[in-house]
Amino acid sequence: MDQKLIVWDLQHSLPRCTCEHEEGVACLSWLGSSKYVATGCVDGKVRVWDSLSGDCVRIYSGHSDAIQSLAVSANGDFLVSVSIDGTARVFEIAEFQ
Repeated sequence: MDQKLIVWDLQHSLPRCTCEHEEGVACLSWLGSSKYVATGCVDGKVRVWDSLSGDCVRIYSGHSDAIQSLAVSANGDFLVSVSIDGTARVFEIAEFQ
């Protein structure tokens, strides 16, 4: 695990931005058709990134262990995270749509 997410510009075959993490990235999910991507991290946090700039725009916490999975609700208003600590959390993400 190299502790980063690299977003590629497929049209030009070049990295667009690198999103650095203190610990590894375990999973990710695009937030609908927006420019935002969420990463589930080994440190138990969910981070939301602007895929154009590489800026971390929000950090959600509440888990005590690594995130296993992320899913966006059908209406795009919520992000669900599941952790190996045995918990699931629901975060409001409507502002990123």
